Amino acid sequence: MSGPAMKKEPKNKMTDSGVEEFNLDGILSELGSFGKYQLFLLLLLAFRDSFLSMCNFNYVFTAAEVNFRCRISECDGNSTVYNTTWASYALSNVSVCERPSSLGDTSDVCTAKTFSADRMPCEDIIYEDYNSIVAEFNLGCQPWKRTLIGTVHNLGLVFSFVVSGFISDRYGRKVIIVGTPLMVAIAGLLKSFATNYWTLLVLEFLETALGYGNASMVLSLETVSQKSRVAFSCISDILSTLGGAFFGLIAWKIPYWRHMMWAIYAPLLIVVFYIFLVDEGVRWLFAHNRKEEAVRILNKVAKINNITLSNTAKEMLAKITEEKAKANEAGPTQATEASILSALRSKKMILRIALIAACSFCCMFVYNGAIINSTNISGSKYLNYSIMQLVAVPTRVIIAFTLTRFGRKTPICVAYCFCAMFFIASAFVPKSIGWTSVLFYLAGKMCSSYGIFSFSVVAMEVFPTTSRNSLTNVSNTVGRLGSVLAPQTPLLAKYMSGLPSIVFGLVALGPAGLALLLPDTSRCPLPDRVEEAEKIDEVTNDETETRVTSVVTA
Repeated sequence: MSGPAMKKEPKNKMTDSGVEEFNLDGILSELGSFGKYQLFLLLLLAFRDSFLSMCNFNYVFTAAEVNFRCRISECDGNSTVYNTTWASYALSNVSVCERPSSLGDTSDVCTAKTFSADRMPCEDIIYEDYNSIVAEFNLGCQPWKRTLIGTVHNLGLVFSFVVSGFISDRYGRKVIIVGTPLMVAIAGLLKSFATNYWTLLVLEFLETALGYGNASMVLSLETVSQKSRVAFSCISDILSTLGGAFFGLIAWKIPYWRHMMWAIYAPLLIVVFYIFLVDEGVRWLFAHNRKEEAVRILNKVAKINNITLSNTAKEMLAKITEEKAKANEAGPTQATEASILSALRSKKMILRIALIAACSFCCMFVYNGAIINSTNISGSKYLNYSIMQLVAVPTRVIIAFTLTRFGRKTPICVAYCFCAMFFIASAFVPKSIGWTSVLFYLAGKMCSSYGIFSFSVVAMEVFPTTSRNSLTNVSNTVGRLGSVLAPQTPLLAKYMSGLPSIVFGLVALGPAGLALLLPDTSRCPLPDRVEEAEKIDEVTNDETETRVTSVVTA
C-alpha cells in the first residue's frame, strides 16, 4: 500500500519519539477510562445524581392528582370515606366541584329523592387519600395550583443552570458537584415542613434556583479521552438512572409526601464529604493555567490505576511543572472572562447557542412532559414512573454504540423521528388494547431519552473548556422554558385523552430537523479555546476528505 494510504497514528496516541506539544487526550488514553480511579468517581457521581434525580421529579408524586368528591353532609354525616354506595346517583350528573341542592330530607338513609336537580358549589371535599399536597392543602378544585408546582420547579431550573454554569466555569466543576446537592437537601427538608401552599411554592423555587446544574456530565466528558467520553458518560448516567428509578419504590412504600421528602432529600447531606473525595477536572485546571495541580491529579490517577506513563507523557508533565510561573501569568480569572467574551463575539458560537437553544426547548418539553404524564397512563403510577426511568438504561447502551460508530447528527435525527411516530400512535390505540398504548408510549419515551442525552453530549462538545458549562447552560435557558411548560400538559387530557402524546410527537419533529444543522463532533477532541471550537466543522471535513483520499489511493 502506498504512503498516503497507510494507516496513520490516532492523534491522541502517545509515543516515545519526543515532545512536540502538550497532548492531554494522549495522557488520558494512557491512564485508561475505567480504572480504579474512574470507577470510584462513577460510583460517587451515581449516588449524587440518583438522589438529585428523585428530588428533581419529587412533584410527580408529592403533587399527584387525587380522586375526590364533594362532601354531602346529609349523606356523609361525620364520615370522611371516599367510596360510598350512594355517590353513584347523588353525584352522577354534576361536576366534581359541585353537588346537588338538598330538598331538606332529614332521614338517615340517603336516597335519590333527597336531592333536587339544582346544583351548588362544594362546601367541603373528601379525598380518596391524603398522601399528596393536593389533599392536605385542599387543591382539588384548583387544578392550576397543582400543576403550578411543577412549572415553578422548572422555572427555578432556568435560573439555576445559568448561574451554576458560570460558577462551574469560573470556580471549577467541584464547587457545583459538592455545593448544589447540599442546597437542594436543605431547601427540600425545609419544604417538608411547609404549613401552607404558598410557603411550599416559594421553597420549591428556591430549591431549584439554588441547586442542580449539570456539572456531573461535564466532569464525565472531561475526565477521559476522546474515544471513551461517550461510553463513560453513558455508564455514569446508567448508574444514576438505576438509582433514580428507586423513587417509584420509595413513593410506593412511603406514600405520605412529607415522609417521602425526608427519604429522598436527607441522603444528599452526605455529599459534603465529596470535598475530600472528588478531584477537580484536569481539563478545566489546564484551561485555567492551574497546571501544577492538574499534573498532581494526573500522577495520582496513574498511581491509583497502577499505570506507568510513557516517557513522552512524563516529559510533558515535567515540562509543565518547570514552566509553572510562565503558565500562571495570564491568571484564571482573566482567562475565563476573555473566553466568555470572545465566545459571544464569535458568529459561529452565537449561531450554535441559538441552534442548541431551539433544540433544547423541544427536547426538554418532550422528555419532561413524558415523565410527568407517565402517572396518568394505564397501570400503577409508581411502576409507570420507574419504568419510564429504566428505559434509559438500554437507551444509554445504544447511545454508546451508535454515537461512536455513526456520528452524532444522523442518530439524533432518526431517534426523534421514531419518537414522534410512537407518541402519536399511542394516542390513537383503542382502549380495549390499552397495553399497546403503554408500549408505544414507552417506545416514544425511550427515543426521547436517547435524543436528549445524545444532544446534551453534542452541546457540550461544541463549546470550549473555559466556558463550556456557561455557554451550554445559557443555550439551555431557552430549553428550560420547555420544561416549564411540560407540567401543564396533563391539563390537555381534559379535552382528549391522548392529546398530550400527540403534542409530544409533533414537538419531537423539531429536533429531528434541527439536528442535521449540528457539527459532527464524534472524531474531534474537546476544544479548550474559542478558536479551536470554531474549527470543529473544518476538522470534521478535513478528516472526511482524508478518509476518502486514503480509500481511493488504496
